[in-house]
Amino acid sequence: MKTNLIKFQWLFILMTGLFVVSCSKSDTVDDATADTYAEETVFRTQEAANLGRFGCYELVFPVTLGFSDGTTVDVDSYEALKAAVKDWRKNNGKVRTRPSLAFPYQLINENGEVITVETVEQQKELRIACAKDFFGTHGPNGHNDRPKLCFKPTFPFGVKLPDGTIITLNSKDDRKALNEAIREWRKNNPDSKVRPELVFPITVQMEDGTLVTVNSKEELKALKDSCK
Repeated sequence: MKTNLIKFQWLFILMTGLFVVSCSKSDTVDDATADTYAEETVFRTQEAANLGRFGCYELVFPVTLGFSDGTTVDVDSYEALKAAVKDWRKNNGKVRTRPSLAFPYQLINENGEVITVETVEQQKELRIACAKDFFGTHGPNGHNDRPKLCFKPTFPFGVKLPDGTIITLNSKDDRKALNEAIREWRKNNPDSKVRPELVFPITVQMEDGTLVTVNSKEELKALKDSCK
């Protein structure tokens, strides 16, 4: 009887070990799979609102990326976004919801208007309003090798509200103050269609790292048109 009990205990230990190993394997993802997943996530992130070099709007970095497990991470480029998603995916085998940008976040259009995106519905409206159809005719395969952005503003830079108030952003920590100021202005001017605008001149960083000084809306539009 004692011998059978010992055998049962060893069998239980063995089965438990196999179960743990099996779970560990199912909860991890190989590097190639994680890379493909991260590449598609960057594509879907840009597609959601027609962002980047092939879209109508440039994302104002840094942005916060939210994961399905409730964790978040701040990223300051599309490359950093992909790296964060890849690292997370490698350690999360059972994933149903793709990471996405946390609201609110800001975009800049070719006219230098600063658009605060606060909902999925607004995100969809911006995508539809953009006449460019790159994301409708291309897929995520190979997106890692495509250029991602045209430009991104460098700190410090100013944003002028429609009432003339200027909010200066010296670092990412000033984004909260900008969001609150825009939200308060909209609350007091619900029928206005005027958007906040960049204060020129502004220095922007191109995808290759080059810094360019933009002196007007016209120069910004020309810069955006040159990124194709």
